[in-house]
Amino acid sequence: MRIKSCYLTTGQVASRLRVSVSTLKRWLEVHDLAIAEKRNANGWRLFSELDVERLRQLKRELRKKGRRFSEATLLPVESLEKKDGPSK
Repeated sequence: MRIKSCYLTTGQVASRLRVSVSTLKRWLEVHDLAIAEKRNANGWRLFSELDVERLRQLKRELRKKGRRFSEATLLPVESLEKKDGPSK
């Protein structure tokens, strides 16, 4: 009997992690996360539960380091302050 693996799309993973798809894609580009790139017949990227757990751990680490994101732009708040000056 073959056990079917359950994979999630980028949107489903972003929803589970409560981040935007663009934030998730940025994390995949910037951080070295030992996540294999699997795709379905439509070319959508697929993630395993182990991949989701690795991403959840990254999110925890970023929060511990004080990384905050602006909900309006999803850019790190520090970047916005440098661009526009300190927020009041």
